[in-house]
Amino acid sequence: MLAIVFAVMLQQAAPMPATGQVVWEAPPPPPPAAPVEIPAIPDSARADPYGYERAECSPLIRKAAESMEACQARVRTALAANLGADLPPGLAPAGAPDECRLAAAGDRYALQCGAPDRPVRAAVTPQEQTCESRPRARPQGGVAWTEECRPADGRAPTQEGLRIKLGGD
Repeated sequence: MLAIVFAVMLQQAAPMPATGQVVWEAPPPPPPAAPVEIPAIPDSARADPYGYERAECSPLIRKAAESMEACQARVRTALAANLGADLPPGLAPAGAPDECRLAAAGDRYALQCGAPDRPVRAAVTPQEQTCESRPRARPQGGVAWTEECRPADGRAPTQEGLRIKLGGD
């Protein structure tokens, strides 16, 4: 059995006649890339890059075949190439590297790259309440129903609304 496996491996390694054999050739090297020209932007784009993006990507201005995302990517790339470090952070093209900053005070090796972390807010849980509807007589006659609610755990209800202390409780 071992001899058969070894014979099959030798047949696969031996060169076969050219008929019906697939020969893999290395792909030709890609042509050298032409130098990319930086698209020119008007002076108004340097003064107001957000307004320039809105104007260029307006449905009334952009080509019908170009999507909003494609237009924004094109305009933001042109703005990044022309403005460099003066580009506002909100207009950085997609995939652009984010600036890194120190993540911890006093630790010069702790860096954070990307969007800054937002502080975690305490979760607000709804307070359970016990509510009662009661009828009240109105001075003009008739009945008005009022609803009184208090916390379910028996604490005193919180005073809602504006409270002003003048002198004492």
